[in-house]
Amino acid sequence: MTEQAIKTQDKLLAEMRAAVDQGDFKAVSKISSEIAKLVAAEEKAEKDAKATLLITTTGDVKKTLDKAVSKIIETLDPAILAAMQGIWYANDFGEALTSCKLVKGAVRKAGGGGGGGKKFNITTNELLSQFGGEIMNKETGETYQQAHDSYTGEGSGNKRYNVRIKLLKLAGIS
Repeated sequence: MTEQAIKTQDKLLAEMRAAVDQGDFKAVSKISSEIAKLVAAEEKAEKDAKATLLITTTGDVKKTLDKAVSKIIETLDPAILAAMQGIWYANDFGEALTSCKLVKGAVRKAGGGGGGGKKFNITTNELLSQFGGEIMNKETGETYQQAHDSYTGEGSGNKRYNVRIKLLKLAGIS
């Protein structure tokens, strides 16, 4: 190996101090770059070692749990297990949370799902930039922008949505 490849952080720091004492700031810059690379390589090696340990440990825990759960499943009534699509078991090792659930597979009902509705390719902010200054409420003289801005905080989602709907109608989109 070359001398450059076996330099330690302490050797590099000593070289940097000597370069600072000599006023050679190009050398200081070069050495600090080498130190940064060395530190990054050490951090990467540590991170890789932890990731490898995590993968190994996860595999060992899974094998142990699979054996234990298989023994438990063997004691259950086969008729009940035949009707199930799966068994879900979760254990958060950092907490006292453990759950086990027998899951029956069922076909999802058509429809439902929520979150539907019409989608428009224009944002509320774009609508406000076009029509925000126009009067929304003739009695109070409030503009669309003022109404939208005043409906902030918890529970104001429907009010802001209503402003959007009115803006869409004003734009002739809905």
